[in-house]
Amino acid sequence: MRTKLVLVATLLATVVALSAQEAKYEIKTAVITKTMEMMGQKMDGIQYFDDYGKRESATIKMPMQGIPGSYTEIRTLTKGDTIITINMGLKTGAKMVLPQKPVNYLNLTPEAKEMYKIVEMGQEDVAGKPCKKFSLEVSQMGQTASITTWVWKGIVLKSVTSANGMSVTEEATKIQENATIDPAQFTIPDDVTIQTM
Repeated sequence: MRTKLVLVATLLATVVALSAQEAKYEIKTAVITKTMEMMGQKMDGIQYFDDYGKRESATIKMPMQGIPGSYTEIRTLTKGDTIITINMGLKTGAKMVLPQKPVNYLNLTPEAKEMYKIVEMGQEDVAGKPCKKFSLEVSQMGQTASITTWVWKGIVLKSVTSANGMSVTEEATKIQENATIDPAQFTIPDDVTIQTM
């Protein structure tokens, strides 16, 4: 379960991460409340970003099997092409550098479209925002994920990811634009041990 979670978190982060020198989003800061469904489990999540996406974090709460009302909190920090996934309960995490430059929806170059087999699929609303819909493929850690994304101002508000027999759906339910965000959301807690993958 832990390995699958790291894989899914990495694949999801791949969709929205990119080089720290570029703006990812048209909005400077935001807090986005999300729901996620993975392997039949429904989870709540929240995404924070600052400086037009150059700093970003996302947290999901996963129900603990067999313990009603208990959750495992997983935080993913993204800066440039570096992703850190932290189990906040166990105080452990993993750090990895993506081998490929991820997608920047504000600057879809011909090279990126070819590398990720990106196809625009029209427009649909998500959380009351008009989104462009895309399909793409992302390969990481020996796995290829088929992904559909709904993008507003460069921000992925909904994604459906299929990889390694798993399917993950993530969807925004509330968006707070230009929010004030505690800088601690973008840092590794002092009591967390990080391993480099």
